[in-house]
Amino acid sequence: GTTAMAVHAQSTSNPAYKNVEIRYLGVTDDGVLFNVAYDNPNGSKFSVMLLYKEGTPLFQEVYSDKKFEKRFMLPKTDNDKVTFVVRNFRDADLKQSFEINTHITEDLVVTKVK
Repeated sequence: GTTAMAVHAQSTSNPAYKNVEIRYLGVTDDGVLFNVAYDNPNGSKFSVMLLYKEGTPLFQEVYSDKKFEKRFMLPKTDNDKVTFVVRNFRDADLKQSFEINTHITEDLVVTKVK
């Protein structure tokens, strides 16, 4: 069957902080793929976190890349809300959160066999 997915990324951040981009890449057998890109021209330290809706961390890592880009694979679970948080340590007020709804529906086509 085909897999359809509703992805809704909602940013809850300071409007001046627009250098984070999260793109939905698709669904595989293993999970849901996202690409996170972050422009960090000063090369300052920042953290990338993925949190389940109840706040349980799924992933957390610190980077200092000037041009950061990483693919994330989210497991296909009943937990259909994940939050990406990008926080720059140099300016603690700069925190960007994206809420992702990963509700997956499967369309099954059944054909009658004679």
